Amino acid sequence: MLKSQQSTLLGISLVVCRNSKGQYLTILENGNQGWWLPGGLVDPPETFEKAAIRETKEEASIDVVLKGILRVENSLKPDQNHLRMRVIYYAEPIDENQIPKQKPDRETQQARWVDYKDLPSYSQIGPGWRGKELLEWSKYIENGGVIMPLSFFSIEGEDPIIEQAFYKEQLPLSKQK
Repeated sequence: MLKSQQSTLLGISLVVCRNSKGQYLTILENGNQGWWLPGGLVDPPETFEKAAIRETKEEASIDVVLKGILRVENSLKPDQNHLRMRVIYYAEPIDENQIPKQKPDRETQQARWVDYKDLPSYSQIGPGWRGKELLEWSKYIENGGVIMPLSFFSIEGEDPIIEQAFYKEQLPLSKQK
């Protein structure tokens, strides 16, 4: 029988943001950690969705609208008595003329819109990638990966909502080209 222990749960929201030009939002993390996607810890009592929107604004200075969910991930580390849940959102900018962060602050050094084809070269721009998630998720989206509706991840006890998953070709910004 396992002993009952107090567990720590960390909620993390990450955002893969794509504009109508097929560019992806990337941020340069502080502390020489590299280029990555906007995101961070959920600050209870906020929701994962609100954290995703807040973190993108804080880290990239871009206001976004969440369009769907790419994946919900969890990890359990029993040796550390630690549970972690990450929700990876797909988003689009509210205003495509909004300029990404240019001045470093306590959150990040800067943010940029990067063409899909140029993302791999950011591994060479010091200090390189913090993780390959933006590369993997942008490839997933560009290759027609499914995007689940926001209702896929809902508050416990809410009534089910019938929404269809969709693909890049069905996104509003993709249709504007």
